[in-house]
Amino acid sequence: MNLNKDIIFAVARRDLRAYFLNPTGYVFITLFIFLSAAAAFWREKFFMNNLANLDQLNEYFPFLLLFFIPALTMSVWAEERRRGTDELLLTLPATDLEITLGKYLSTLGIYTASLALSLSHVVVLFWLGDPDLGLMFGNYLGYWLIGAALLSVGMLASLLTSNITVAFVIGAILCSALALLDSPGLAYSETIRAPFESLGVVFGHFEDFSRGAITGAGLIYFASIVGVSIYLNVALLGRRRWIRQKDSWSSPVHHWVRSAAVVIVALSVNAILAHASFRIDATAEGLHSLSDESKKLLSQLNEDRPVFIQAYISKDAPQNLVQTRKNVLSYLREIDAVAGDRVQVIVHETEPFTEEALDARDKFGIRPRELVSAEGARTQTTQVYLGVAITCGAREEVIPFIERGMPVEYELIRSVRMVAETNRKKVGVLTTPLKIFGGFDFQTMASSQPWQVIIELQRQYEVVQISAVEPITEELDGLVVALPSSLPQTEMDNLKDYMLSGNPTLLLIDPLPTVNIGLSPVQESGAQTNPFMRSQGPQPDPKGDVYGLMNSIGISWSKASIIWDSYNPHPDFAHLPPEVVFVGSKSGAQVPFNPNSSVTSGLQELVLLYPGYFNSNTQPGITFTPLVTSSPVSGSLNWQQLVQRSFFGVSMNRNPRRGAPTPTEYTFAASIKGEIPSSDSTALSKLEIVANKLNVIVVADLDFISSQFFQIRNLGIETLTLDNIAFFLNCMDNLTGDTSFVNLRKKRIKHRTLVTIEDQVREFSQRRIEDEKKAERDAQTALLDAQQRLNDKVAQVRNRDDLDDQTKQVMSRNLQEAENRKFEALRTSIEATRESKVQAGREKMEIEIRNIQNRIKTLAVAIPPIPALLIGLRIFARRRKRETEGAAAARRLRS
Repeated sequence: MNLNKDIIFAVARRDLRAYFLNPTGYVFITLFIFLSAAAAFWREKFFMNNLANLDQLNEYFPFLLLFFIPALTMSVWAEERRRGTDELLLTLPATDLEITLGKYLSTLGIYTASLALSLSHVVVLFWLGDPDLGLMFGNYLGYWLIGAALLSVGMLASLLTSNITVAFVIGAILCSALALLDSPGLAYSETIRAPFESLGVVFGHFEDFSRGAITGAGLIYFASIVGVSIYLNVALLGRRRWIRQKDSWSSPVHHWVRSAAVVIVALSVNAILAHASFRIDATAEGLHSLSDESKKLLSQLNEDRPVFIQAYISKDAPQNLVQTRKNVLSYLREIDAVAGDRVQVIVHETEPFTEEALDARDKFGIRPRELVSAEGARTQTTQVYLGVAITCGAREEVIPFIERGMPVEYELIRSVRMVAETNRKKVGVLTTPLKIFGGFDFQTMASSQPWQVIIELQRQYEVVQISAVEPITEELDGLVVALPSSLPQTEMDNLKDYMLSGNPTLLLIDPLPTVNIGLSPVQESGAQTNPFMRSQGPQPDPKGDVYGLMNSIGISWSKASIIWDSYNPHPDFAHLPPEVVFVGSKSGAQVPFNPNSSVTSGLQELVLLYPGYFNSNTQPGITFTPLVTSSPVSGSLNWQQLVQRSFFGVSMNRNPRRGAPTPTEYTFAASIKGEIPSSDSTALSKLEIVANKLNVIVVADLDFISSQFFQIRNLGIETLTLDNIAFFLNCMDNLTGDTSFVNLRKKRIKHRTLVTIEDQVREFSQRRIEDEKKAERDAQTALLDAQQRLNDKVAQVRNRDDLDDQTKQVMSRNLQEAENRKFEALRTSIEATRESKVQAGREKMEIEIRNIQNRIKTLAVAIPPIPALLIGLRIFARRRKRETEGAAAARRLRS
């Protein structure tokens, strides 16, 4: 088919000129930019998430187009028919397709110009933080594609009527039907909705672009909508030439059949190519494609021992797992394509009570997960399969269910590597009263399950339980010791001998383990802390000298000091006490994460619960390398200030009295390497150690690997992507010498926060802290002055010469009692004044932060529409001037 491009562009230029020379068009563009800016920045959730992205706009953009697109297309054909210019247009030496393409290009040009002006949203994000340009490109490509698709549908609505109002209504209905076709909020049943899922704009295809993934299925889908709609436009435009024979509708029926055939072909093409499409990853972190590290690991597999991956995946999934299901299938296709014959992938579409479900349960123990899903107004329980089994010979790794927050690529590649390797590294877990390996607890008289972190280790290593009752002689690649302070002296000595012999060891020390406060180092033993409970079973031995153990490896540690930190990048978690310490790259610390260590390079955020700190004791021959440090707005508390004792045991004090922060950056984790001089290692003679080398990583917190952080990861909370688990596994990989997965763990969304707001909040925090310090000083000065006045009055009585000693003593005691009552009342008043000043400072800070957010919202929403509005006003002024000049000239001609 030969198309006359001159005709097409002539029609497009005609409509573009008419639109941009009319001030009404600029009103729509201004309104579009204003509403999109409001959707992106006005919602409180934008500041609560504290992320420099357009997630809030992505959530509402398709629905914004349901108003803008019909408004843009309602006059494309209807206005021509109303004015009667359609006959003139259709008499041009051009085909219906050329005229339709010209009309379409003009509306697409208007929409593209509107979208280009809305790039001010990206400018706002760069002002506030450091957005991912690749993600922004993916977002705007999605905006353009969804708009291009809906424009062709809106034109079809305009062709059906000559009334622009009716055209707007019809266009809104058609666009809404297409946009909401796969919406989980619709009231119709899952059975009816399932076939239409791949046809929906919002949840089916636009969501991929909103995450920075440019999919072939999405490109084909939007192109299909444009193609089908343009064809229908041409078919309806040519109905004036349809010939109706007498008593026959052969020509109309013929055209309708052809149109139906085109729609069916388009649906078929999309259904076929949806399962074999390519995907381009536009994000800076490469979140939607296999990383180079994964490709390298797959290329190292032995072709003679292929790996078999069998995935048991439900056909449908609840809305919160739709993306996870798509990611699993996508990564499996990528692995199958990259690995070639080294890996064979089989995906079983699995539903309950089928042969596949029976096979998954009997062979691999994969069972469905019962999940509650809300469809419309109904809530129902569905059984979902999302498990993967990886086998190679007799080796087998099973992921029973891939949770929403699991790093899919990492889990799959690690499992493939583990089954392909013939030998695993061996990691020991030292038995301590905490029992993270599980076992029988005599205090509760019950068996405890192993911690989730042990299960995580078992997926990569051969994990064994080690006892230090006797000298540790088992050959291990690494040893994990949780709460060494809870060990008796004999076991502590054996542990020290083991570490000083150069064996890689991870020490998890903790001044206040929230999982069991009774095991705090300041407690004399790990016995129960409730005096009303009688002990069952053997009592633990007294704790050993933990200071001696720490000093032997070059560490100076205070077992009663607990760190608090004011840095908290998550406004929605502002209620947490500062003893819940956030360590982040934007904390203000000089080096929050050591970039030169494979353990911490690439980490973005950790959360520690009531951690301690330690320093180097500058022992000769030992290299002390800090790995994780606090922010400059941190301080320390004593264990006694945070723990309350009662007849029922010990409990946490949620509101301790904290002092002013210190400029010191406390060390939470460090790597200790080197050699101990022979003069300091006489205790090692019984093991006949030749070289006394150290390879130890110490972390001053245990709770950072507790089960709640695995739950946070599995839930996939987008605003709380913590590196706790990755940090722990990196420590073990570094100690064992197997760093294959370290880089793979770093692959996740970068925590791109609103740095501008954080800097201003930090400034206000510093100011509030200074106000609190001043209030504290004023209160302390007032109390000292009151105490001095009391002391002076008592001294005056005692220095009187006209009274005997007994009278002086009585008068002094009476005066002291009276003044003490006054002093207590004054102290209460001073404390109340101090608390009110502190509270006022916090309230003032919150008000100032809210004012900052309001200013940013106002500027971000009000400024972007101004250029379009000014251009519209200029066009209006020029048009008004020309109309005035034309009217004046007409009056002169009449006169």
